[in-house]
Parts: sequence; structure tokens; C-alpha cells
Amino acid sequence: MQQDITELFREPGQTYLSPARFATTLELDLSVLANALGVHRNTMRLHPESPRTQERMRDYNRVFLALLGLKPNVRDAAFHMKNTPVRVLGQRTLFDAVKDGDTDKALRYLQSISGGQNG
Repeated sequence: MQQDITELFREPGQTYLSPARFATTLELDLSVLANALGVHRNTMRLHPESPRTQERMRDYNRVFLALLGLKPNVRDAAFHMKNTPVRVLGQRTLFDAVKDGDTDKALRYLQSISGGQNG
């Protein structure tokens, strides 16, 4: 059962990106995700629609969707996003690059390898 990618990180009937669904997909502890988003765990849990949470979730969503363009299997993409160090990102994972505010660098990297370059 392949889930519609546009709805992967949304709770049914909601328009905001769900930190809980993202954490589940990436097999992350909620406190790890809260730290990565730069919000308190309670804020993430009680107010997932907060502007700060959503801004950061959009960054992660953009990178994850770009990665899915290269690795269409959600589990493989999730594994690589959080576990594969990337040389051109200073040996950081894509997850850590986004956490550090380098979403555009992560996206450029994914774009470059989709064109055949390796990083």
C-alpha cells in the first residue's frame, strides 16, 4: 500500500506537517526531532501547527521529498537521510545539514547527484 507522498507527513484532515508522523517515518525519538526543529517537545506535541515548527518541518519535508526522487522507497530514503554522511556537507547527514540550517546546501547536493555527480 503506497501512501500518497504529498500526505506522508500530514495527519488525516490536517493541513500542517506532522512532527509525529515525520518522527515515525524516520524512526526518530520525539525529543531528537524537537531538538532538530529547535522547539520544545511539548510545543511540538501540543502545537504542531506553530509557525516555528512548521517552518522547520517544511525544510525537512523539502529535503526528504528530493531524496525520495533518488530513492523512491520511503524506508531507504529515511535511512539515508539520517545515517549517511555526505562528504560535501562536511560528513554530516542530510538530517543534520537541515538541523544546522543548511537546507539549501542539502538540496543542491541532492540535485547534483541526481544529475550524475557523486558527493
